[in-house]
Amino acid sequence: MGRSIFAIAAGFLLIFALVTGTNIALAAAAPDVFPASGIVTDPLALVLALAYVAVYAIAGCYLAARLAPSQPMRHALILGALGLAFNVLGVVLTWGQVPAWYSLAGLALTMPYAWIGGRIRERQLERSGTGRLAAA
Repeated sequence: MGRSIFAIAAGFLLIFALVTGTNIALAAAAPDVFPASGIVTDPLALVLALAYVAVYAIAGCYLAARLAPSQPMRHALILGALGLAFNVLGVVLTWGQVPAWYSLAGLALTMPYAWIGGRIRERQLERSGTGRLAAA
């Protein structure tokens, strides 16, 4: 149980650190487009945010699956569900401040990102023939 919690926490912390770091860097580099308040309204900036969050979310879910003692996909999806809960909270808190399409896209894509991260790990295990996936 402890290794499972560690795997999910590590994936969550990776995503949090990368997103937060990127947001801070972008706010410093382009404060007019990425204000320190975190409320971005420029459509191209929002598309950029969706893109880097996608990469980071997939990486974090992969890490959770990679560190999982068994059932890598399950760990990735648990992290995805945790991320979805935080995204719902974020949407509630920012509704009307950012375009609805951005909020809804974030919600709609969270679980697919988790699945992709888990699937990447499953494919690695299938190719390596370690049997770890089969035992999961």
